[in-house]
Amino acid sequence: MKIRRLSVSSVVLSFLVVVLSGLVWWAGTPARAAFAPTVALIPVSGIVSGQPESVKFSGRAQVSSELVLDTSKFNLPPAVILVFDLSNVSGTGSSTGAKYVAGGNGTNVYRQLVSNDTEEITFPFSRGTTMGMSSARSGVASFALSFDMNTGAITTGTANITGPSFPF
Repeated sequence: MKIRRLSVSSVVLSFLVVVLSGLVWWAGTPARAAFAPTVALIPVSGIVSGQPESVKFSGRAQVSSELVLDTSKFNLPPAVILVFDLSNVSGTGSSTGAKYVAGGNGTNVYRQLVSNDTEEITFPFSRGTTMGMSSARSGVASFALSFDMNTGAITTGTANITGPSFPF
């Protein structure tokens, strides 16, 4: 008499198929409906104080805003996905006049949609024309944004750069 055994991988694969089928059934409709992102150019300026020198920043941040509507059973309020790009923001050293470049491009934030909102992001920066992580310092960009409540698009915005505050 010959006994046929199932391999462990067949059992695990079957279990995963059953679990995934259950998740698809439970979720029902898609979890969210997203719309095409809109892009706003936000003027940025400010000074990061510190050693070896203070750095004065200016430029335009590119902020992408994508409206998200929940179509699931949970019926969450509208939200936006914000993507911050500081690649067009640069700095100048106060004592040496050296050029500094800001990093942190593509920082994503998920926020509930409100007519006016503020968001702070921490970004790295370094001396030179490319990001060098060995000598990177950090700054904080504070954005004040207004939104179109129907589309999630940014209608107005400003941003200020400062140094990070470290609580002790």
